[in-house]
Amino acid sequence: MNDRLDSPWNVDERAFPTNAAFEAQARFLLRYAILAPSSHNSQPWEFGIRADAIDVFADESRWLEIADADKRELFLSVGCAIENLRIAAAHFGYAVSVDYRPSDGDDPVATVHLDPDAETASRARPDLFDAITDRHTTHHAYDDQPIPEGVLDRLRGCVRETAVTLLVIDEADRKESIGRLQLRADEHQFDDAAYRAELGHWIGTGALGASWLMARVGRLAVTHLDLGDREGRKNAALLERAPVLAVLVTETDDDESRMRAGQAFERLTLLATSEGIAHHPVSQTLEVPQIKSELAAELGLEESVPQHLFRLGYSDEDEKHTPRRPLEEVVR
Repeated sequence: MNDRLDSPWNVDERAFPTNAAFEAQARFLLRYAILAPSSHNSQPWEFGIRADAIDVFADESRWLEIADADKRELFLSVGCAIENLRIAAAHFGYAVSVDYRPSDGDDPVATVHLDPDAETASRARPDLFDAITDRHTTHHAYDDQPIPEGVLDRLRGCVRETAVTLLVIDEADRKESIGRLQLRADEHQFDDAAYRAELGHWIGTGALGASWLMARVGRLAVTHLDLGDREGRKNAALLERAPVLAVLVTETDDDESRMRAGQAFERLTLLATSEGIAHHPVSQTLEVPQIKSELAAELGLEESVPQHLFRLGYSDEDEKHTPRRPLEEVVR
């Protein structure tokens, strides 16, 4: 794990520098933004601090060009970081608004405006803020315990974006159908040497939390062995046995829609964390265009677009937080 002397997991919120310059305040808030999830833990975000706002950039040097050819997951990941920033800023008394911009070279893809005006500022829900430092992805199989309908209603309710919809799937036959799509997606991707090399690169960096030795062993295994059938069957079983599969759907498929879907996902996972519910994105079915189309048909979608598929359930397994890039690396 990287040196984390300045890790936000060790920050006492009472230390918030209320009388310091805005840049210092913004850097403090960004400690929470960078705890967001991202595909392969690639952390594809950068930030620029202005007088009263923070520009958000998509760091394409960390784009998964093979697995995420259309940049869907890149912008979902950026949206997750935006949501953490928004929740942390609101918690500390800022009024927050977000402007989205089309991706254009090195320009910011969004700007988060922060207004400390006490009359307009509002506090974020404490359960969401507190969950930022607790949230983590749980890759293990989940218990058979069903998620109560009241909890599912609260999860649906936290997806407030008008252009983002949460679909909840708990029927066994539909989970099995999606599991079969997952198997095919894994086999398709592992047949591609470029995909295996890309995945092996991220495993080898230790970004997924493995030790130095295991990261390098994992890189060699993924790069040189045909693991498609094994991984496909394992992931299909995880989907089929999960109490709930969830899909975030948008009406359009542009960068803003993807960032908004990422914001909705992060908000949902923070609430799930506060409710003791584990989560695990399973994206392969959305990374293969033909299979993504079949998934949309399985979900009964006509014009809408599936943006993110993930499992929800209960688990007693404990997982560590994955390492984060130092703040200095992501602030321009």
